[in-house]
Amino acid sequence: MHYFDNAATTKICQPALDTWVKTNEKYYYNTASIHDGGKEASRLLETARRQLSSMLGVPTYECVFTSGATEGNNLVIKSMLTKKEVSGSTVLVSQFEHPSVIDTLKTFTNYNIKYIRATEQGHIDLDHLKELMSDDVVFVTVMAVNNIIGTIQPIAGIASIVSQYPKVYFHVDATQAIGKVNINYEGVDALSISSHKFYGPKGIGAVLFKQKNILRPLLHGGGHEGGLRSGTVNLPSVAAMVRALRETLESMDNVQQRLEGYKLKINDAFSQHPSIQFQPSDVPHVINMSFIGVKGEVIVNILSEKNVAVSTTSACHSNHAKPNETLLAIGTEQIAIDGSVRISMGMHNTETDVDALIDAINYALREVSEVLQ
Repeated sequence: MHYFDNAATTKICQPALDTWVKTNEKYYYNTASIHDGGKEASRLLETARRQLSSMLGVPTYECVFTSGATEGNNLVIKSMLTKKEVSGSTVLVSQFEHPSVIDTLKTFTNYNIKYIRATEQGHIDLDHLKELMSDDVVFVTVMAVNNIIGTIQPIAGIASIVSQYPKVYFHVDATQAIGKVNINYEGVDALSISSHKFYGPKGIGAVLFKQKNILRPLLHGGGHEGGLRSGTVNLPSVAAMVRALRETLESMDNVQQRLEGYKLKINDAFSQHPSIQFQPSDVPHVINMSFIGVKGEVIVNILSEKNVAVSTTSACHSNHAKPNETLLAIGTEQIAIDGSVRISMGMHNTETDVDALIDAINYALREVSEVLQ
């Protein structure tokens, strides 16, 4: 298969897979056990924790391992909005956050959720953020890189504005940024990541946070992860995630340069087509294009017949028949939203894949030519 759905999930890289297997074979002990095997596993866990924080540029931050960014986002949001000492009732969030952020926030009916406007280019409107900030704001959450169109959010600018209000907690969902974009997270109070987005195993992620004793557990039990996440720690996946991150960061510049060339090739092939519209994007690996007059699902299915995998929106949304929030937020017309398709590339994509994609899209255009507008 020619796989172009890397924003949904990536194929695990071989070094990470090797690490996962080796750790299962050699360090299968429970990290909470006090015998020598458990102590050895615990040392490996703490080494992985330090390495992860260091590679992400926040070496002084605390780190708790989770099952992924969905759990991480829930952990941060529910911790902050259930604190008894919260002195405010307003939460600010961008219009194009992941459902694990938006849907979680909507459960807190005692808070006033306000949405930060987006520009037509898919970025947070910093002037509107300044207007919304007040002494009543207690929590701000913004994703680092948009998962639908691939725009990079001004995290440093947001952090600068938020820092003027000391009681505000600033959370970033960094899922789509890790290993693709260099972002300084030092002004962020907490960030969520998910391993399977950067060629690591599925079912493992982390929350990195600045202050101790801020988060509150979602799961109670044996007191693992400093009491924040009970349950036997998935050490093989933790070790594999850290190895995947190292591999991704070491190859990032070369991979992104190669993907930029692929993106230009795809754009050049279709930018002059009268029925195709490209959405704004800042990163090399994500292209969102609309087939005007045709449902995106139709294009996805035609490409799938040609052994090419793309998606309509995010995988977390694609099975739900509701408009995409990101495309609505940037003012995309409904007909373009209906026909939108996301192409997301990764380190394993080749020129052969890109040629197959272009051929498949040309075939799809011929198949739907009578209904294109």
